[in-house]
Amino acid sequence: MPEASGVLTAGAVVVGGGINGAALAYYLASSGVENVVLLEATELGSGATAGSMGNVRQQYGTALEIECSRRGLAFWKSLGSSFGLTVPFHEDGYLMLTSNEASAETLRKHAAVQIEQGMPDVHLLTPDQIPDVAPYLDTTGLVLGSYTPLDGHVMPTDGVTALVAAARSLGVVVKRHWPVEAVVREGSSWRVQGPQGEVVAPKVALVAGIGTKKLVEPFGVQLDMYEGRHLGLITENYLPGRKLPTTVDIDTGMVIEREGDQLMVAMLSRNPAPRDYDHLAELFYEAASVRAPQLTDLSMVSRYTAWPVLGGDGHPYVGLVEEGLWALTFTGHGAMHGPPVAQALAREMIGDPDGTLDLSEWDIRREPAEQSVLWRRQGKE
Repeated sequence: MPEASGVLTAGAVVVGGGINGAALAYYLASSGVENVVLLEATELGSGATAGSMGNVRQQYGTALEIECSRRGLAFWKSLGSSFGLTVPFHEDGYLMLTSNEASAETLRKHAAVQIEQGMPDVHLLTPDQIPDVAPYLDTTGLVLGSYTPLDGHVMPTDGVTALVAAARSLGVVVKRHWPVEAVVREGSSWRVQGPQGEVVAPKVALVAGIGTKKLVEPFGVQLDMYEGRHLGLITENYLPGRKLPTTVDIDTGMVIEREGDQLMVAMLSRNPAPRDYDHLAELFYEAASVRAPQLTDLSMVSRYTAWPVLGGDGHPYVGLVEEGLWALTFTGHGAMHGPPVAQALAREMIGDPDGTLDLSEWDIRREPAEQSVLWRRQGKE
């Protein structure tokens, strides 16, 4: 990477060192782009990636989402063997529940699309079948469960580690503690500016999570996104050694996820967000007393706070901002869909678009559609 008068020159710059920025840098380098530079404002994977629940699932309702899930599942299930690192994929399955007939009909329609798109391992469970999958559930009043046993969850920062190591082996220069304040056109190139200096490159991609919002505003792009807060609690051991699916009660937003021999629980509903951990425990035990009474006796032994990027319709923003300048940012689901979308964006950036993955409905300049997540809280928290 040549340097002149304190200004670095590069073949391409990726701004943001989360799972998506790391993936994009790797795919650019593996496609033959030389002198790729990855700039991270703080620590690699320390933003939304660090707080992601890491679920990787096929239960979506559109062909584009399902195709990205197919590719995301393949990416995560092969990541360890592909990169020679230990990257566990916890194939615990995924279960969505509802006692509402309208939500049940939505799950049926989504399942039909999933099967039509070539992901047939989708099971619509009657209430009497659900305890075979999740024995802690009380099925009184339930209408339907949608279960995908081959889904699971990962540690997204494992992916960052693997991708960054692979990117470095291909010559990518990774700079941490290198915040970007502005991107300015200079002839046919772009000047990426920050307190640490400047990098000039003909191709720049903004993949900085919530930071992308500010960086694209000078180009007339207004992104409907904000930094939220999710609180989670970790229980004592429960049914150690038994496979238990990530369970989402659509009606209340109660989430239960296997974490080793313990459980992670959270409330991601449209109800007001938990004020603190005590309030979260109160909301969880209230919901569990109806839907998962076995869990109300569990003690909470640990907790975590995540800062996801939310907003819009739940779909990512991706595409060309101006000639030579692209952006990619997610409002949820970045861990599962980000790597394949980053791979497709890398191909677009080198002039070899992936004709099998049309991302135009997620164009960065679109008006967000209706919220796509059945249980997501509405509005800022």
